[in-house]
Amino acid sequence: MDTDSLYLDYNATSPLSLSVTNWLKSGEVVFANPASQHSAGKHSRKIINESRTQIFKSFGKSEKSTKLFFHSGATEAFITYANSFSEYCRQHNRRLLICYAKTDHPAVTSLKERYWHEDVSFFELMQNSDLTYQHEKNFSELTEKKKNDPSLMILYHHLWIHNETGLVSPLEDVKRFKALPDLYLHIDAVQAPGKIPEWRDLSVGDIWSFSAHKFGALKGIGFSFMSADLFFYPLIAGGGQQQGLRSGTENPQGIKSIALALLDLEKVDVLKTQDYRNKLAQYMEEELKGIGGLLKPQQHASNTIYFYLNDLTSDISLALFDLQGIMISAGSACSSGAARPSLILTLLGKESVARNGLRLSLGFSMDEEKLNKIKVKLHPVFNRLQGLISKK
Repeated sequence: MDTDSLYLDYNATSPLSLSVTNWLKSGEVVFANPASQHSAGKHSRKIINESRTQIFKSFGKSEKSTKLFFHSGATEAFITYANSFSEYCRQHNRRLLICYAKTDHPAVTSLKERYWHEDVSFFELMQNSDLTYQHEKNFSELTEKKKNDPSLMILYHHLWIHNETGLVSPLEDVKRFKALPDLYLHIDAVQAPGKIPEWRDLSVGDIWSFSAHKFGALKGIGFSFMSADLFFYPLIAGGGQQQGLRSGTENPQGIKSIALALLDLEKVDVLKTQDYRNKLAQYMEEELKGIGGLLKPQQHASNTIYFYLNDLTSDISLALFDLQGIMISAGSACSSGAARPSLILTLLGKESVARNGLRLSLGFSMDEEKLNKIKVKLHPVFNRLQGLISKK
């Protein structure tokens, strides 16, 4: 990658952290099957065990009260736990209600499109006009459903930080739902590490799922914590690896990268990053006058700025940023080069600019030099945009 370019798309994929990069440069390749009994296999197992210990320590979790298993990422985790709850209910002749919000990751919202047995249903969590949760109404509705069916099991998905807007939905706000019997909270913690001060505090919830490539570890691996007393039916069965939680040969290289990246994250000053993010947002708001605007969530991640242009779709504007060496992303997924309407902007009543959303997401450490470099690179792009949009 051009060293003069700016990568500002950390919410999509974070570059490898310094410790992970240095480890890979050392040339150590942990290739052996950790189930093998020879010395190379035992070395792989040692790497996994040490990494597990470090991951538990990073989040202040106890191996006695919490289970940890590794998977390919949070997308797999969401379907794994939905499958586990569904299977439990099938075997015990109980009904399952899966709660989700429109603004959840597609891996969650698409669950309702899959085939489930007839006793699985879905409840769309109510949200305010600013996309915050209507917790009182949701709690009342779920209380009534549980009252009408005391045997009902509830799997409640809670999105901690929204990847597009950076909107933070505090875990403390969903703590009240645990008052309902047989309700289990699955926390989508994918965007949390290193982006909010309390990212290591997993005191609220029953399940917490992460994708490692979001915080400086290798791609293709993630992990979930869950309460040790939670029933569990694995999605992937076979050789019984990971205490039967997920079969398949474990990935010691990827697992160690998680432990190393988390150690790097623990050194990050989140509040400092947030301060620079706010300065950048103020600068961009001035630059966008007359040609676009910023979204301003009540609570936001320390690194995320979501903005839109009034008369220019994201596929065109992204090209202008890229030509200037600024790598950001569209506010919604793009395919075939065509900008799709952003669900977020549509729900916020901004249909006229729904195809124009853009997201800038900063790295885990910022300083004045980096902030000034971003401003210097952004300025000519905004000048160009002013000219293009003013002609329309």
